[in-house]
Amino acid sequence: MFKVNCSELSGVMKLALAEAISGGLGGSGVALLDGDYVAIDTLSGPEIGAVRIRSLVGSYLSSRSDASVYHLEEKGDSIIVHSSAPVSAREKRVVESLPPGLLQCPDCGYLTTSEEKYEDHLRMHDLMRGIAR
Repeated sequence: MFKVNCSELSGVMKLALAEAISGGLGGSGVALLDGDYVAIDTLSGPEIGAVRIRSLVGSYLSSRSDASVYHLEEKGDSIIVHSSAPVSAREKRVVESLPPGLLQCPDCGYLTTSEEKYEDHLRMHDLMRGIAR
């Protein structure tokens, strides 16, 4: 299994990246979110290498309208996706564009009007990451 570190990306961007990688693998593998990583698992054929994953990630990032914000770094056998726009700044823009009374999870996009449900939802993310709130 190969992992791409995308801790500097928003939850929506991580999902989109995983979808792009899975689509580019053409059934030979699948990419799933694993916390701050996109984990790529081989389903059939030879093991999927860093060169192929780097190509897919690079292709996806370069196709975005904000491509200049992202760059890739390779450390040994791992790939790290960096963003010059902090996640919190992008999430703030999303929250500001929501109608009044609507709350959206910055990690996965979950929407609710209940502050209690919103806090419970955030706690669930923290529990999955192993952080106590």
